[in-house]
Amino acid sequence: MPERSTSRNALHGVVNGSVVQVGSADHVTVAAEEAQRLPVPRQLPAAVGDFTGRAAHLAALDAVAARAADKSTGGAVITTVAGTAGVGKTTLALHWAHRAEDGFPDGTLYADLRGYGPGEPATAGEVLHRFLCSLGVRPRAVPIGEEARADLYRSLLAGSRVLVVLDNAGTSEQVRPLVPGGRGCLVVVTSRAALRGLHVSPGATPLTVDVMTERESVDLIRRMIGPRRAGDEPDGVVRLARVCAGLPLALRITGSRLTSRPDLGVGDVVAEMTDDRLEVLSAAGIGTFGVTHVFDRSFRVLTAEQARLFRRLGLHPGLDIGVQAVAAVAGVPVDLARRLLDDLAEVHLVEPVARGRFRCHDLLRDYALDRARRLDPVAVRAHASAALFEWYAHNAAAADRLAFPAYVHRVPAFAGPPAARPVPTTRTDSLEWFEAESANLVALIRSAATTHSRWVVRLVHATETFLYHHARWDELFDVCVRGITAARQDGDRAGEAWFLIRSGWARLQVSGWERAAVDLRAALALAREVDDPYLIAYALNDLGDISLRRGRYAEALAHLGQALPLSRGTDDGRQEAFVRTNCSRALAGLGRYDQALDHAERALELRRRADDREGAVFTLNQLARVWQALGDHRRAIALCDQAIGIGPEHAYHPDIAAALDTSGTSAMYLGDVDRARKCWSAALGILSDFGDHRAAELRTRLRGVGHA
Repeated sequence: MPERSTSRNALHGVVNGSVVQVGSADHVTVAAEEAQRLPVPRQLPAAVGDFTGRAAHLAALDAVAARAADKSTGGAVITTVAGTAGVGKTTLALHWAHRAEDGFPDGTLYADLRGYGPGEPATAGEVLHRFLCSLGVRPRAVPIGEEARADLYRSLLAGSRVLVVLDNAGTSEQVRPLVPGGRGCLVVVTSRAALRGLHVSPGATPLTVDVMTERESVDLIRRMIGPRRAGDEPDGVVRLARVCAGLPLALRITGSRLTSRPDLGVGDVVAEMTDDRLEVLSAAGIGTFGVTHVFDRSFRVLTAEQARLFRRLGLHPGLDIGVQAVAAVAGVPVDLARRLLDDLAEVHLVEPVARGRFRCHDLLRDYALDRARRLDPVAVRAHASAALFEWYAHNAAAADRLAFPAYVHRVPAFAGPPAARPVPTTRTDSLEWFEAESANLVALIRSAATTHSRWVVRLVHATETFLYHHARWDELFDVCVRGITAARQDGDRAGEAWFLIRSGWARLQVSGWERAAVDLRAALALAREVDDPYLIAYALNDLGDISLRRGRYAEALAHLGQALPLSRGTDDGRQEAFVRTNCSRALAGLGRYDQALDHAERALELRRRADDREGAVFTLNQLARVWQALGDHRRAIALCDQAIGIGPEHAYHPDIAAALDTSGTSAMYLGDVDRARKCWSAALGILSDFGDHRAAELRTRLRGVGHA
């Protein structure tokens, strides 16, 4: 019986070829198989031919590539290109990669990780299998298991210069095994998520892609439809860029539609999108590239809580939104709203724009509203909208009281539960709150004009003083008109009269007296109909102001004489002071200076008792003008200095300008041309900012004293 062999065979590592097990062999001849020379992998899909813009992003990617080429870099360099759906992340990455791949002589690898569809996300294991085969490993020799494949992948790329583009990643875990280990390689990852887990790597650089600028959007449309066609409708091209909100996917869908339909005008597409742009962009998209389909991929990965909050954002009509307002419309605690917003920001469904404030892209907001309409019952949406309007109405009323304490506040004070107390608690808080929320307040008023008239009336009452003080004339006229309509719908005749008064007064500041007089006469008729002395006095006072501006002083005095007895004892004396100051103006115009001084001095005393610093500026200037008319220019300048010294933070800025104008005129009488020029220049700056009609006369006067 032959002797049993004690030899053992062992095999380690990876063998590209066959392995034969034998008991013993007397002679073995090994012939090396002729090496198979594989082409250098160049796997990038085609790039778009009409790429435009994104200069800063391309420069940032160039800088990252230069860092990858630096031999002192410790390992592979990673850059994440993140942004919302349809913003052009893949287009940017592929355009840059095609331009840069000559700098990577050992190859360019590409994989769609399908993190946001279509289909199931690609696993790192299956991507590694494909990459290894592209690098020369025979399919039968690819190791089993993700870890073993990643080890071999890193070994093969050690010392190589390879560009790896990983498109549409869903998570950091999906990407990590695909990152080479050695220096010289660059990995570009695109994702809708921020992938912050990759940023801990020393070589990681995040790059966020936002929507295109209007100029970039217009250029892209021109490239797609051709310069001649774009030149035929230049305004239409700009409007199309705006209605697409700078989203490259939307721009490409509309551009492709125009390219395939020579009979269709740019204006025709804009008109279609004005009615329902989300529907147009979804129907016009090809296959999986409609806007709704692309957004669906992001929406489907959200948890139920995140998806519910995202749908609530669609009910908010403004450009951005604060955490507290989100909590109100979603019906959740503020801390939970903040956490869910952070979650949505991670996947670029919202964007942080300031501390505690987030913005939702126009088309994403349309999509969120569409999801809400499809998935939430009408009663649920109505309840959430009411909560949003209530939150804004209460906070606006509180801010109005704190920011403008001397004014009459026709909205009742907030009396909600302690947990829902308003956000503003000081005057500074209130002014900052209005700055942040005024655009949202106007948007809410516009959106609710036909369905929530009660809230419109409250919101306009609480917002119009801020708009007036900040020269937001177009918005002020708009909300006053909507307030008039809403008050009329509610049968609120006093509210209608008040908004007509405010509309008339605002128009008097910028567009002459004719239109203002129409509003004020209508307001006076309504005020008399409801027998409201305060409103009657207010309308008569403002009609008197129109007469003063027209130089009809006796007519003005007739209006003001009716207003004065009605104004006594109202508004802590503020209204009476206003009427008396205008009486002083009328009497001075008639040359009755002693009476003019008496009215102005009594008005100033009323202002001081009421701590009405804003009104004091107006009255001090009128007192100065009377002394100026009497020839006491030094006293006039001293009174103007008092008015100016109250400061712009407590005054209506054009009243400061009027005091500067008066001071400059008296300085001119005293021969102090330099002071006059400085005062008038400062006054002109204020009046120009406010669009005030008095700026033109001041400009002429300044040219007369040698001011350019």
